[in-house]
Amino acid sequence: MQMGGYRPSNKAAYVEALPGQLHPFETLLSQNRAGQAFIVGDQISFVDYNLVELLRNHLVLAPSCLASCPLLAAYVEWVSARPRLRTYLESAAHRDRPINGNGKQ
Repeated sequence: MQMGGYRPSNKAAYVEALPGQLHPFETLLSQNRAGQAFIVGDQISFVDYNLVELLRNHLVLAPSCLASCPLLAAYVEWVSARPRLRTYLESAAHRDRPINGNGKQ
């Protein structure tokens, strides 16, 4: 993971703290039509694309990070299933793109 002052020895603590950092987004989704809407309303926005990209990167680096956030996990799948986004996510341009400056760690 590429955080300020990243060292591989810091990854375990970061991954352990991650669910607690993601829980506010789970709460936000639960308050917005019980997770049946986008993060800030009924229409997709830049916030949704940005958050989904962040979460998808975290899922590569810490696959169980959304285990305690079922609405957030469903939200990532729901937004990622949008046709044009899905096409991009399945492309080599996306698959081969590094997540951070250290590669996918």
